[in-house]
Amino acid sequence: MKYYTLSQLQSLCECYLCKGDKSHMINSIRNFDESSESSISFYLGAEFKSELKKNPPKSCITSNVLLPDIADIVENILVSENPYLSFAKLSQIFSPGLERSSNIGKGSVISDSALIGKNVVIGNNCSIEGNVKIGDGTFIDHNVVIYNNSSIGQNCFISSGVVIGSQGFGYAKDNSGKWKHIYHSGGVKICDNVHIGSNTCIDRGTLGHTLISNGVIIDNNVHIAHNVSIKENTAIAAKTGIAGSSTIGSNCQIGGMVGIYGKAKVSDDVIISPKSSVYRDIKNPGFYSGTFPLLSHSNWKKVSTLLSKIDKIIKNLKKTNFN
Repeated sequence: MKYYTLSQLQSLCECYLCKGDKSHMINSIRNFDESSESSISFYLGAEFKSELKKNPPKSCITSNVLLPDIADIVENILVSENPYLSFAKLSQIFSPGLERSSNIGKGSVISDSALIGKNVVIGNNCSIEGNVKIGDGTFIDHNVVIYNNSSIGQNCFISSGVVIGSQGFGYAKDNSGKWKHIYHSGGVKICDNVHIGSNTCIDRGTLGHTLISNGVIIDNNVHIAHNVSIKENTAIAAKTGIAGSSTIGSNCQIGGMVGIYGKAKVSDDVIISPKSSVYRDIKNPGFYSGTFPLLSHSNWKKVSTLLSKIDKIIKNLKKTNFN
C-alpha cells in the first residue's frame, strides 16, 4: 500500500495546503461516508454539503470558491484550481489496478513478429498477431485481441475485451443478390495516450488505416468502423457507433448512443448530445442535438427539410398575419 504525505500530494496534484499537518500520511481516496484517518476525500460542489457535514473527513481537497463550506469542518485541507483534475491525478497514484507482478499474463499469445516496447503490460488471454507494434508504457488488460498490421502508441490504456483491427463491415451484392465480403487489408493506427474502454471494437481500414489520434478517450461498447479518422483529444461515450470513412475533429465530445453516418465530417470543437444522429457534415464548432421518432425514409426527408427551414417559415407566417 502506498503512503504519501500531504506535502507530497500537493506537489503531485498541483494543490496547496491551506490548513493542517503537511506530514500527515494518506494512502487512499474515499467517499465521505467511508473516510478514514489515512484517506483523502474531494468536495466538488454544494450538493455534497449535507453529506460532508454528516461524515466530515480528516483530509479533503476542494476549490477556493468552496473552501468556506469546509474550513471549519475538515482538519487537513488542500486547495486546487481544478479539484476534478486533481482527483484524476490522485486516482492514478492510488489505483491498485495498474499494478501487475508480470508483464505478460497467463494464456496470452504474442506473435514473434510483434514489436513490444518497454514497460508494456499485457493481461491474461490476450492475442497479439504479427506486425503489431505496441509503444512504451502501454497497458493492455485481459482478453484483448489485436490483429495484424495494427499499431498502438505510447502510454495507452486498452481495457478488457477490446478488439483492434477486425474486418470491416463491407459487402457487395452479386448478380444473384448474395452478399460478397470485401476483404479489408489495411490496418489500425492508434497514437499516444489513448484510452479505450471495455468491449470497444475498432475495424481495420479497407486499404489504408483507421486512425485514432493522440489523447483520444473512448468509452465502453463503442464501434469505430473502417477508415474512420478521429483527431486529437476527442472523447466518445458508450454505445456510440461511427460508420465507415467518417472524420471526427479534435477536442470533440460525443455523447452516449450517438450514431454517425458513413463518410460524415465533423468539425473540431463539436459537442453532440446523447442519442443524436449525425447524418450530414457538421462544418462549424458548437453544441448539436438531433433526436426524432422513427419515420419512413421518405417522410423523414420531408420532415427534416421542413425542420431546417422552420425559422424562415415562422417569419413568413408572422409577416402574413401582420399584413
